[in-house]
Amino acid sequence: MKDSWRLMIPGPIELAEETRAELARPLVPHYGAEWTRFHDETIDLLRRVFLTEGPVLAIPGSGSAGLDAAIGSSLGKRDQLLVLSNGFFGDRIAEIARSYDPGTVVHEVPPDRPIDVQELEAAMAKHSGITSVALVHSESSSGLLNPVSELTEWCKARGLLTIVDAISSLGGVSLRMDEWGIDLCISASQKCLEGPPGLALVAVGRDAWCRIQENDSPGWYLNLRVWHEYAEKWADWHPFPVTMAVPAFRALRKGVDRVLQEGLDRRVSRHREVAAFVRRELGELGFHPLFPEETASPTVIAVKGRSDLSAIALAERLKTDHGILIAGGMGRFKGEVFRIGNMGPQATEERMGELIEAVRSVMSSGHETE
Repeated sequence: MKDSWRLMIPGPIELAEETRAELARPLVPHYGAEWTRFHDETIDLLRRVFLTEGPVLAIPGSGSAGLDAAIGSSLGKRDQLLVLSNGFFGDRIAEIARSYDPGTVVHEVPPDRPIDVQELEAAMAKHSGITSVALVHSESSSGLLNPVSELTEWCKARGLLTIVDAISSLGGVSLRMDEWGIDLCISASQKCLEGPPGLALVAVGRDAWCRIQENDSPGWYLNLRVWHEYAEKWADWHPFPVTMAVPAFRALRKGVDRVLQEGLDRRVSRHREVAAFVRRELGELGFHPLFPEETASPTVIAVKGRSDLSAIALAERLKTDHGILIAGGMGRFKGEVFRIGNMGPQATEERMGELIEAVRSVMSSGHETE
């Protein structure tokens, strides 16, 4: 398998040189005073990215493991979850939730528009007994951004627990966990946080901890109550219940350092400005954005193919002729659009300019493109 692709997909991303170097360092134990100090310092830095005063747990696994942990740990026998879905990863949340409670309520919104408060109100009006609401911030299957702050504010005013998938947004899109009233916020290491795949990140607010402690939730590995217990009883040498993924965690630390050195506000602006640049440049080539700027995710750019150069054909030509990997559409948009990851080191006009020049080259090559 070729290992020199230029990754322009929506994660995992290409890593900065210092982050790659961290992965090559000799292994160290995942326990002891030195490691625990490093771990705790890194968790404190992650709090600054989530903008929360609550605990953040780094769980070896994918982002879906974090969602599984958050949902399974927070749903008690008397709780009912409402999932707001307008895409593949909203449906993923629903699939996970139904594995715990087949009665989970799912409110589907068309995938071509963001979820708004009116949709939330309509769903709540149809179902009594809802205690929690879950949704995706940046729906990376389509590149659509949901207005999380408006939705969580509405939920918080009514005493509803909120669970937010920020896997493709944290570190690239404005997100303020405590200020917005998010109770459980889930992300992962391999996207805007500039780490390799392998770590789910679960930030837990005060109200969520109260709910979790009250519940007799099943399971062990993905039970946040277990993680909380070990964080307390083994705090001085091993503040987690399992073997930590040492290389991934150390590399994530490098990524988080880069995020905070740049500054969250500056970083968010960079991702937004570069996304607008890419949409504008590709639009001039006849590849029109799937969504307008005001509802499009800054970290996942979804663009329609042309009648003479389909999304599928363009992706294949970029791969074979230029060694560049972009992603195709998912769900309803499969075959219609291509998706570009605009995350971390990829989110610069220089890097994106190289991709755009490759697209121009494909268009001018004169080869069959259908």
